[in-house]
This record gives sequence, structure tokens and C-alpha cells, in this order.
Amino acid sequence: MLAMPRIAVLSLALLSALASATQAHAMDCDNDPPRAHDFSGQAGDVVQPQHLQMQRTFNGTGKLSVGICNADVRVLSRPSTTQLQVTVSIEGSHEAADYVQRFHVQPQDGVVELKFPKQAHARVTLTLPMKRTSDFELNLGKGDLDFNATGASGERRINVGIGSMKLVLDEQSYAAMQVNIGMGRLNDHRPGGQDGHFVISKAYQSTGSGEMQINIGMGSLDIRND
Repeated sequence: MLAMPRIAVLSLALLSALASATQAHAMDCDNDPPRAHDFSGQAGDVVQPQHLQMQRTFNGTGKLSVGICNADVRVLSRPSTTQLQVTVSIEGSHEAADYVQRFHVQPQDGVVELKFPKQAHARVTLTLPMKRTSDFELNLGKGDLDFNATGASGERRINVGIGSMKLVLDEQSYAAMQVNIGMGRLNDHRPGGQDGHFVISKAYQSTGSGEMQINIGMGSLDIRND
């Protein structure tokens, strides 16, 4: 029997690992989500048919776990804020609040799960503090991600099943960063940055605080300085 090429073995192993990571919240993005949800609005929330905005006290010192299906997502790190803000915009006749599967946010910890049908063309923005003791995990099953990590620190795990990711950071944004792409490309636009294609596994060191792990099953990653 012919031996499988080493790159194929690595690709299969990496894709398997990434598939497990991106299913951490059992976010099945292929089926339309049920409209039952676990969400209680509070005073100050904006709840409209196609627009949703929620803000909760959150100091960034604990764990925040976020799972999202079928959306384009933007994540903004604001070190000085003491709030977690989530905004959602959708299209069509859907009710935005129907697709908030879980929204439990305490001052130190939180769980957010948003699961949209593909036809909603959902757009989500998360604004939050990321500090030295922060533990942030984002699982995006399908969609594109724009992550501005400038000024951020702490532990950050980003898992994208299928989609592209844009990452903006500076030297103070991390101490160590591991990038794994099962099938796709890496475009490192920073001075001296190296691109990659197909199966990618790269480790970076810098002068900041905290570790970042980025796993993309199928798609691309673009890295830029501020």
C-alpha cells in the first residue's frame, strides 16, 4: 500500500483537530436554528425586529465564551471599558432576538451563543475589555471575522470553521501566538511577515502579555499591524 504523503497526513490531522475545536459549543451551522432562546432583556437594551443591542457590566477579568453561527463578526478590544456590548443586525423578516440562544453575562464571566439562519445575513459586533487575566474564547462556525486585538492581553482562543479572518494587532498584543489553518492561506502583511498556503501551522513570539491561539478549518487569515 502506498504511503500517504506527509503533508496530506498533517492536513488530515489538523483538519480533524480544528473540527473538534470549532464544535466546542455543538454549534450545528448547517441546519436552521430553532426560535426558542434563553434571553431576558434588561432596561437599556435595544430590541427591534432587525436590530439588537445589549450591554452588560463586564470587567474582563474572567472567562467569556462566545459561539456564533452564520454571521460576519467584528471583535473590538477596549481595555478601558467596563462593559460588554453586543450588537446584532439582520436582514429579511426574521426577528433578531429569536436567534439569541444564550446570553448570560456576569461582571466576571459570561456565555453568549448566537445562531442565525444563512438567509438572515447577520452582522455581529462584540466590544469588550481584554485584560491580563481575561480568558476569551470565540467559536465561529461559519462566517467572516474582523478582530482588532490592539491593546488586548490575556488568553484568547479563536476557532473559525469556515470563513476568513482579519487580525489587527501590535507587538504589545500578545506574548505568544499560534496559528493553525487546515486548508487555506495566511497573508502576513507586517514588515518581515511570511505568507503561507494550504496547511499552515506557525508560532509567533512578541513582547506583550498573554497567548493567542487561532484555528481556521477552511479559509484565510490576514494579519496587519495597527
